[in-house]
Amino acid sequence: MAKFDYAREQTTALRLLDKFGSAGEIWRDVPGGGPVYDPGEPTVQKTPCTAAILAIELKDVDGTLVKSTDRTAYVAAKGLAIEPTTTDRLVFNGKSYTIVKVAPLQPTDTIVYHKLFVRA
Repeated sequence: MAKFDYAREQTTALRLLDKFGSAGEIWRDVPGGGPVYDPGEPTVQKTPCTAAILAIELKDVDGTLVKSTDRTAYVAAKGLAIEPTTTDRLVFNGKSYTIVKVAPLQPTDTIVYHKLFVRA
């Protein structure tokens, strides 16, 4: 049996997000470059991404971490220089969202896309 091509699905996810999504950025606070005892002011690393933000599905709401007022963001993994974490922020259409949960679609070692649960 032929091996499933997840890289192709990753490309398909990027194509669909390019078509139906929009450009955004993932903002990550990076510690200052000084010594450990005085690292200085943190800087913001801005990583461009392609994303789409949709209403959250009720099956994803757990009532504690993920709430019914949260949104679901789909972020293309292909071409993304970082993996999003809950300490990052997603900036999309001029609005900043806090990432409360990260759920990458990763059936093998290839991440097809990142599903983020975000809060305004």
